[in-house]
Amino acid sequence: MKNLKSLWCLNSTLMVVLLIAASCGGNKENAEITQLKEETIAIHDEIMPQISLFDRQAVRIDSLLVSLDSLKAENDALDTAQLRVELTQVKNSLGEATDQMMLWMKEFNVNPQDKTEEEIKSYYQSELEKIKKMKTLFDEVSKESAEKLSNL
Repeated sequence: MKNLKSLWCLNSTLMVVLLIAASCGGNKENAEITQLKEETIAIHDEIMPQISLFDRQAVRIDSLLVSLDSLKAENDALDTAQLRVELTQVKNSLGEATDQMMLWMKEFNVNPQDKTEEEIKSYYQSELEKIKKMKTLFDEVSKESAEKLSNL
């Protein structure tokens, strides 16, 4: 009887220890998921305002494309055919970056459900990588458009 009580106490203690360990592990996992999610959203929030700048630059490019004759009159050495190609390319890059952001936002699931913690963690890791690549794209497009428009 004494051995049975000792065994029961040992099992109860072991069960409590396992429950505490499991709950602590879950909190660590949840913290990691939360960090991935917050970092992903923070990068999105950093680059999202550039879309309004991209829209304004696209409108400016449209205006420049319409007034190439005037630009040529101001600068006879200006190669308007080349400038048209370059401005069109920049405008396309601005549009593609914006479209990619809109698609990412449409597909991004803030709170994925019916998934295991590991699947959720993997999802946010994947989304973090996508948004980091998008940030690189936004930085490149922003630099390209600023360089091209700075002299016009």
